[in-house]
Amino acid sequence: MIKELKYVFYIIIIFFFIFFVSRYYFSDNYKKKYFRSISLIDDKITLIETGPACSHDNLIRGINKAGIALSDIDFIIPTHIHLDHFGGGGHIMEVCHNAKAVVHPNAAYHVSNIDKWWSGSLDFLGNVAELYGEPLPIPKERIVSAEDGFKLDLGTSTLNAMHTPGHAPHHITWVNNKSAFVGDSLGLWYPEIDKAFPVTPGYYRHDLALQSINSMSKLNIDELFYTHFGPRPVAGAFQQITNEFNTWMSIVEDGINENLSSKEILDILFLTQDGLRLTDIKHGIHQRNTHLGSIEGMMSWIERENEKN
Repeated sequence: MIKELKYVFYIIIIFFFIFFVSRYYFSDNYKKKYFRSISLIDDKITLIETGPACSHDNLIRGINKAGIALSDIDFIIPTHIHLDHFGGGGHIMEVCHNAKAVVHPNAAYHVSNIDKWWSGSLDFLGNVAELYGEPLPIPKERIVSAEDGFKLDLGTSTLNAMHTPGHAPHHITWVNNKSAFVGDSLGLWYPEIDKAFPVTPGYYRHDLALQSINSMSKLNIDELFYTHFGPRPVAGAFQQITNEFNTWMSIVEDGINENLSSKEILDILFLTQDGLRLTDIKHGIHQRNTHLGSIEGMMSWIERENEKN
């Protein structure tokens, strides 16, 4: 547990839960509830997740409030480079002059050459990508490529890179002592209903997602830190999300066999999956669209698998 760490020097890992960071989606009260920071004590200062470009000012304010000088930040680390997680990476790197960006090997090229990254985001997200804002390129010499098993020395502890594909081919779960920063690999967690639901974009790989969940379940950890939305105890988490992923896939497969649309399949899920409707009630229409995108991602995976046969 983070609160149990006792070291000599002061480090902060600021972990912003930013999926809807922009003022376009949330009220001030909502922001206060879901934008938070997590501190570790060690020799190095590391930032995990930057959020989108539109959250840059919020990020700077959070760092300043924590009493950290931008020039003292050593590492800036995403779990993956989707815009809501690392669209602001190049922006914060511009003001953190001494920091290195540590990313998945599959992401290293794209964060220094943003054209394909940005155009692909526009194609997939449309107006939402515009709201998140365009990323800035990071100089190659400031990028560290983290292979599976890569260890980042923080001083008296390490951040260990565990490749967890499924949600994205460039996804890393970062493990520190008894905690894991899981990005979107375990879905979106809603603490108010104590459930996580799949988040599966168009290039989702169901087989790899389940393999990643199984691998993470073997870690000797106590707590999971979701980017969306916060810390979750490990007890029961892996079983719940595994069941959820498999149930969603089964319902999607049945819907395809019945020639249902993605919206019709989502309506069935809202009726049958306890708690899912509450995410739409509490978080608005954008959240429903997130779940709809997950259905479409699963449908895309099934289509690709059928084409192989």
